[in-house]
Amino acid sequence: MFHSDLATFLGLDLKSGQQELTQGIGGPETTYVHEVALYLPGGPVKIRVAFKERLPLAGLLGMSGFFEFFKVTFDSDLKICEIERTHNA
Repeated sequence: MFHSDLATFLGLDLKSGQQELTQGIGGPETTYVHEVALYLPGGPVKIRVAFKERLPLAGLLGMSGFFEFFKVTFDSDLKICEIERTHNA
């Protein structure tokens, strides 16, 4: 899920996406889902992305559609993040 400003930046018509109702801390809100390509080492991955107008951060990656295809390792000492593709997405 990403803030709706990113959809605008990518040239997407936010409200032309599939509408879904999501439930968060602030209650139910409408999100707009688009299929986009996320470019990572090993090639692009097509994912369904929900864009939300009132998201208090830049974005969230989820188990379904992202982490199910990648092993992600954070090394706080070196301040690096490694992403390894585990399945074809």
